Amino acid sequence: MSKLDDKSIANLVKKMQKQAKPRNLEAKTYDATAPQRVTDAQDQETEKLFKEMKKREF
Repeated sequence: MSKLDDKSIANLVKKMQKQAKPRNLEAKTYDATAPQRVTDAQDQETEKLFKEMKKREF
């Protein structure tokens, strides 16, 4: 790559970093009946439960 390509890529990276914003997982809910997002601990526990349920037959 030439120096011009390196500079243009560096400028694009800087531009994209300014635009990137982390998602807010704790989003506001305006509807009281909407399901609430689960936390990591709850999510892990739920995954364990469903894996165990898949192993069993009903």
